[in-house]
Amino acid sequence: MLVVNCDVCDARKVNEESLSGYSQIVLNTDILLVDENSRAVLNRLPVVCNADAVLDAEGEISIVTANGDYELSGGTLAGGKAVISVNGNLTVRPGTEKVMENILRICVNGSARYPESMAPFMDRLSVNGDVRCIPDGCIELKPVFVIDKYFPLRARQGGKYYAEQKVILADTDVDVEALAGKKVRFVTDYFLVREELAPQAVAMFDESVEMDVIPSDMAYIGDGARLNEALVLKYGKRLYIDGDLTLEDESENCFGMVEKLWVNGDVRLFKRQEEAFARVDAVYGKLVFVKGRYVANQARMVVDTGTLEALPDGLEIGNCATLIVEEDVKPELIMEKLAVRNCARIFCSPEQRGALQLVCANVAKIEDGEMPEDGEHGEGGSRDGTENAGNHRVVNTDSYIL
Repeated sequence: MLVVNCDVCDARKVNEESLSGYSQIVLNTDILLVDENSRAVLNRLPVVCNADAVLDAEGEISIVTANGDYELSGGTLAGGKAVISVNGNLTVRPGTEKVMENILRICVNGSARYPESMAPFMDRLSVNGDVRCIPDGCIELKPVFVIDKYFPLRARQGGKYYAEQKVILADTDVDVEALAGKKVRFVTDYFLVREELAPQAVAMFDESVEMDVIPSDMAYIGDGARLNEALVLKYGKRLYIDGDLTLEDESENCFGMVEKLWVNGDVRLFKRQEEAFARVDAVYGKLVFVKGRYVANQARMVVDTGTLEALPDGLEIGNCATLIVEEDVKPELIMEKLAVRNCARIFCSPEQRGALQLVCANVAKIEDGEMPEDGEHGEGGSRDGTENAGNHRVVNTDSYIL
């Protein structure tokens, strides 16, 4: 068997005689290049093709593979036809029309961003991730942009600014009148503004933008918070929290200290705290009941018996790319003390799989089998799990000429 794992496979020069000795040929590729002759040859061979795009192409074609973020601008390619595979995020800049005319296909394993003027060329783009169109004429800001007191000094006259997710105006020291005088405009999906600044600020946003107002008598806290005595002493008794609020073991001692609580997100708490929290004057999205310790935003995490037994109320893991559950963790302990939310992949033993399915939410894949070492992905180094052993020939490469 021949297994080829690549980003771009050029099969236009395929030789039937040289490949006829294989019992099966597996092509795992983002882009497969063929012509009329090679299509006929491939149809006669024992080929299994897993491709995002199959292109009929003639003549010289440049093959570009990028492992990481890639930017496409007017001077990116020298000329001639090209195919591009990006394992990362793609950014297309304005003024790239001439380049795009020569690009046959772009496959992106990540997100893609392009200006509105380039929309007619996006039919040759395939993306396994988020796609965002940037309005023309905009200066791009951070996805979540906080307007500080220095921004009115730096803003361009008549500037049009784009923030992908939201714009926050919570600092009363910001000279909103100066921004309005410069005729600044913002393009975004969501606008959060302090009450006393809203009358002057709303003119800088389109009426279709979703808007929330921070009451003038409430302290603003961004990026979520944990409710404890230090938080109340620092910000006061009336709190507006932009994000999720997490309750700790000691949070119940603060319930009587808080006069008003506004959570622009969810409240994460223990089940035993539900009744006491119901007496707090609070506005929030929903209650999310958690295990004892909450750990989030980890690239790779390992859970063993000792860790779980040391946490009386258990462990909740959120937003983790790879979670490995050691074989010594019994299924009963998993169900009693572990919760997993928003995890890409979990590696476990076959005996643990059923228990994990009961305690997981929004997990893409649970794999039972051999645990991966650091830096591995648990699939034997190839995308289909085939190892380079015995009578199998495996090729892992960016581009491959068949």
